Amino acid sequence: MIELNKIYNEDCIIGMQRIKDNIIDLAVVDPPYGINFNSNYRTKSNLKSVNGILNDKDNIDLLEDVAIQLHRVLKDNSHLYWFTRWDKVDEQKPMLEEVGFNVKNNIIWMKNNWSMGDLKGAYAGQYECILFAHKGRRELNKVDGRKRHSDILQFDRIAGNGLLHSHQKPVELLELLINKSSDKGDVVLDPFIGSGSTAVACINTNRDFIGFEMDKDYYNIANDRINSYMTLV
Repeated sequence: MIELNKIYNEDCIIGMQRIKDNIIDLAVVDPPYGINFNSNYRTKSNLKSVNGILNDKDNIDLLEDVAIQLHRVLKDNSHLYWFTRWDKVDEQKPMLEEVGFNVKNNIIWMKNNWSMGDLKGAYAGQYECILFAHKGRRELNKVDGRKRHSDILQFDRIAGNGLLHSHQKPVELLELLINKSSDKGDVVLDPFIGSGSTAVACINTNRDFIGFEMDKDYYNIANDRINSYMTLV
């Protein structure tokens, strides 16, 4: 039995199989991109994820299985946000379309500072991609008096001394996506919830959440973060 406002320490595919069809209002998904990530700053950081992320190599079959489950559990006429990197869009966009999603945008998240990578042989990356898709069709909500927002969203990347996970997303960015694509009291699913940012964004926007995190350490970090946060709100 799946409970609301709870994170489960398990494989999200196994967990989502316990969710009934067509009951989730919105999915916010930040999967391992399939890039075999390792940080250039792994020797200077105590973040576990700088040394690698679970299931982050040759993982398109895994991601397709996740997408199939997401399409099943999402309600008709709902939205999906799928974070990825520029060099994985050509692989993951067709995959989402093949399982039934209608990809409407490749949203650019401008991080307003530089990411790592090939420090001498490549331009500094300053953005990530968010594939925005519909299951059926749902209109976007008005947020802060604006019905339509640009497909370039500028939110500062979290500073290194504030990171709980190397791929942690700003809560403010997640709040905008949640507000645009769901209503108060709706259920938001995050199958790779990491350090719990989506859960915090749901609490701030009066949504319920379901999250999965396979890594035990990050599962504990997310729960500690949520429990501490709840004492402040």
